[in-house]
Amino acid sequence: MDDRHPLRSTRMASHARTGGLSPLQAAALAVGAVTAALLIGRRASPTPDHPRTRRWYRHLSKPDYTPPSPVYPVAWTGIQASLAYGGYRLLRAEGSPERTTALAFWAANQIGIAGWSEVFFGQRSTGWATVTSAALGASAVGYVATAGQVDKTAGQLGIPLVAWVSFATLLAEEIWRKND
Repeated sequence: MDDRHPLRSTRMASHARTGGLSPLQAAALAVGAVTAALLIGRRASPTPDHPRTRRWYRHLSKPDYTPPSPVYPVAWTGIQASLAYGGYRLLRAEGSPERTTALAFWAANQIGIAGWSEVFFGQRSTGWATVTSAALGASAVGYVATAGQVDKTAGQLGIPLVAWVSFATLLAEEIWRKND
């Protein structure tokens, strides 16, 4: 250790003890996972390159509190950016059973985010999309609770997902009710 720079030597010793991934590895994995979830989810979404899906979605009877279309990409970009940073922090944290559980919830959320669009838009199953949304909400709550035990900030970064998916579950249920 370099005695002339006590802060640097403390930081280096602290990093050596973490047992987590390197900053570059953690960032690549976290950003890669959320990007993959967004890209997979986009494959079935009502974007201009999916005109039949877009037409189907436009013709659904939706509640008055349905957000305008431009809100969705903004919301999901913010949610996924928060989850990427939370995942990064967990991947950098010292290994423990709590960290493993938090990362399992984090991964389950990415799978749920990617899969929901396929269920709702791809399969056009409003009922199963409501169930999927509720399951994603439960997984999001699990992530917040377990991640917070490992890294308080990582847990807090999952709160936007909990809020959005709670709202989305109510919205999906109402769309299901109005259209089936």
